[in-house]
Amino acid sequence: MSGTASGPPAGLPARLEVAGGIATITLSNPRGMNGIDKPLTQTLLGLLDEAEARPGVRVLLTLAEGPAWCAGGNVAAMASLADGTHDWIRDVGADVNALIPRIHESRLLSVAGVSGAVAGGGLGLMGAHDVVLATAAASFSFAYGGLGLSPDAGGSFFVVRDLGYRRALDLYLSNARLEAEAARNMGLISRIVADDAALRAAVAGLAAGPAEAIAETKRLMRTAAGGLLRAQLEDEIRTLADGTRGAEFREGLAAFLERRRPAFPGAPA
Repeated sequence: MSGTASGPPAGLPARLEVAGGIATITLSNPRGMNGIDKPLTQTLLGLLDEAEARPGVRVLLTLAEGPAWCAGGNVAAMASLADGTHDWIRDVGADVNALIPRIHESRLLSVAGVSGAVAGGGLGLMGAHDVVLATAAASFSFAYGGLGLSPDAGGSFFVVRDLGYRRALDLYLSNARLEAEAARNMGLISRIVADDAALRAAVAGLAAGPAEAIAETKRLMRTAAGGLLRAQLEDEIRTLADGTRGAEFREGLAAFLERRRPAFPGAPA
């Protein structure tokens, strides 16, 4: 079956290709580590509309170019915005909070194909997918505490759902970085695949499954989880934005930019 490509104009951060019942969205801002910002969220929302409207599409596959699948929020932008960081996060967060349920609740079976670094808000974007297939090159960083901030993009929903409260909290408290095997053993990802060809073969197998039965299975499991995602997303982004007004974030951001260990206010010397 011949494939078709949707041409976001050159320079936009993602593109869509459709072939064999699979709509592939590729994050294409490797210089920006495929970070979450307004151009990315707006582009992804548009591409999701297009993918779901295409006849015959059964699976949504999200890939990425470069060394990072998604590195989360743009810390450099936060540093440059200073007192404007709160409003910037709320603005981008409004799109994020629309995007995450769109992926999670899509009638399509969604697959994150990860071969690179996932950090911060990227964990929520990844977690919104139904299946996560990763190569051994993938890594997963819970990089909020070092900045003096709390999770967003559904991270506190999906990671707790998949790993349980104590394990999820420990990963965030320790600013942990997991390699692919540890992430699979914990349940953060579905499977490790050998390479891109193996990943695409696995996705083709999923596309050959019973699409209507899979959609209903997804719906039943979402219902069993309590349907709390949207409320959690709003709580996350409000808390994250408010956190940027505090002394802990100011110290965490300075330490990040200066490549040193943070000395948070009130912490024992």
